[in-house]
Amino acid sequence: MAAVNYTIRLEETDKKEAEQVFNQLGLTLAAGINVYLKAVGQRKKIPFTLEVVEKSARTKLGEAFEAMQKQSVLNGTDDMTMDEINSMIAECKREEHAR
Repeated sequence: MAAVNYTIRLEETDKKEAEQVFNQLGLTLAAGINVYLKAVGQRKKIPFTLEVVEKSARTKLGEAFEAMQKQSVLNGTDDMTMDEINSMIAECKREEHAR
């Protein structure tokens, strides 16, 4: 079968990340893309699962994150690191066990 050239546009970071992975596998970017296209042709499907996250789930997650941020401001913990927060929790637990 004759080889053909095909030009595509892609994000530079996506290209670099893919090249790094393919290089670790001993492949060039072109060879990696050919492997993908052959898999699509042989399987007659995309060789991985594509999913759409429902907007309502994303909205709920965003609302929960915003609520956590607001609560951290009210608690005065919005500028604390996780280590500081975990240290406070440990201290409270020690005091509770001492009672």
